[in-house]
Amino acid sequence: MKLLILDRDGVINYDSDAYIKSVEEWIPLPGSIEAIAQLSKAGWTVAVATNQSGIARGYYDIATLDAMHERLRLLVAEQGGEVGLIVYCPHGPDEGCDCRKPKPGC
Repeated sequence: MKLLILDRDGVINYDSDAYIKSVEEWIPLPGSIEAIAQLSKAGWTVAVATNQSGIARGYYDIATLDAMHERLRLLVAEQGGEVGLIVYCPHGPDEGCDCRKPKPGC
């Protein structure tokens, strides 16, 4: 298996110091969706690993995050590709969890 793990904010979509809090604010970077689809079609399993402390901060909920990720999956599928896995850390940076990047865990 060929596996590629990508970060989300600033790699696949525009990032914001004010956090991406809605599906409408989740805007793909030019070429990112097409690149993921091309990698997928070339036999790569593309996974996304992302810290989402906005959940812990109360800026958005898991349903909103799921909707953002569903949009990502749909856009990639429209280009003939697939996102194999999306994992996220919902904790704040000072919570001491084991799943926050770059720590191994969860």
